[in-house]
Amino acid sequence: MHKSGKQNRVADALSRRSALLVQLQTEVTGLESLIDLYPTDGDFAEAWERCSAGQPMGDFTMRHGFLFKGNSLCIPNSSVRLQLIQEMHSGGMAAHLGREKTVEQVRARFFWPHLRKDVAKFVQICPVCQVYKGHRQNTGLYSPLPVPTSIWEDLSMDFVLGLPRTKKGVDSIMVVVDRFSKMAHFIACKKTTDALGVARLFFREIVRLHGIPRSITSDRDVKFISHFWRELWRQLQTELKLSSAYHPQTDGQTEVVNRTLGNMLWCLVQNNPRRWDEILSQAEFAYNSMSNRSTGMCPFNIVYTKAPNHVVDVAVLPKCRNAVATKLAGDFKSMLDNVRSTLQASNDSYKQAADIHRRHRTFQPGELVMVRMRKERYPAGTYSKLSPRKLGPVAIKHKISDNAYVVELPSDVLTSSTFNVADISPFHPPDAAGTEIDSSDTNTATEGEN
Repeated sequence: MHKSGKQNRVADALSRRSALLVQLQTEVTGLESLIDLYPTDGDFAEAWERCSAGQPMGDFTMRHGFLFKGNSLCIPNSSVRLQLIQEMHSGGMAAHLGREKTVEQVRARFFWPHLRKDVAKFVQICPVCQVYKGHRQNTGLYSPLPVPTSIWEDLSMDFVLGLPRTKKGVDSIMVVVDRFSKMAHFIACKKTTDALGVARLFFREIVRLHGIPRSITSDRDVKFISHFWRELWRQLQTELKLSSAYHPQTDGQTEVVNRTLGNMLWCLVQNNPRRWDEILSQAEFAYNSMSNRSTGMCPFNIVYTKAPNHVVDVAVLPKCRNAVATKLAGDFKSMLDNVRSTLQASNDSYKQAADIHRRHRTFQPGELVMVRMRKERYPAGTYSKLSPRKLGPVAIKHKISDNAYVVELPSDVLTSSTFNVADISPFHPPDAAGTEIDSSDTNTATEGEN
């Protein structure tokens, strides 16, 4: 006896509606046309003819009217190859995997000569991969800064931010390093200090002791690229050498000093992190009195011709004169020349070691490229992990050096137009190769993105 749904609290099989069973199947259009292409195909005509006559030929066999090599279906030279690559790389069940993964997926099911080359070419010109995939490049040979000629003439500057706020209200450190002697000054300051405050601090702590420098190398912090900061040093006829945008390796010396300073502060403050400003002078003395790897001497020796007195020097040997210091004071110019030659040799050895794992890459003005958009380039609050990794194609505007280029960014992109060569990759336009792949070319496979 039938009961309605509201009345039938416990439904039984008789009250259910009958279900219609259907069968679903997937059909690839154009696959039957492969049989008509085998006899005239330049890659499989001979194998098709012999297998059709019942004569085995290597791993080629006939199954269901199609030609197989092992367990892989042979695909003649036609647009089907491009269709299959596109489906395995960017189809509805794919996710734009790299070259090797796409080759593995296609090769597990299909076979044709130069399959790897065709897949690599398709992945290389894929517009989605070029925009949304990040990249690591070993482009750009090691280019050290020119070796200075004397002490406190060529400086490098940087800030250490994110420190605990102390009783004096400071939460940052301005690090100033002499590129010749490697002597450093650690100056406590506030993160909110503007360009005028930074200039006054620099004059009070650096210019007061060492005079006006000839050049300053710094990163592209907002304090350094402000109009006031540029105009101030232009009036003093001092050259500002800004590093490539978001490429701190350009000012590698200060970055190394910052790392060393951080290690020293951790050891000195211990359980009193908000008193780091009180022991900052101790860290500065310790840094300047230790030997530097590049010069082979401590900064105090180079600047003041003698090493500083420690507690043991005053207490144990109060009247003993340092013969080495006396000799250095008598021949100061020779010492400077020796330090400069040592710095040059260190730069040459660093360059030789670094260039082993790097390759030289140059671009010409007007050439279309893709530029890598690092997280730091996005305005605050606009970056997400799914944001495009590259921007382009954009044209090279002009060349600064082998490792730095200025590109023509769109007007709505509010970031520096200077890019390091490691963040620049050539743009591969979807030319005729995007609609037809010629497998007759026997050249080696081009490199694609992983």
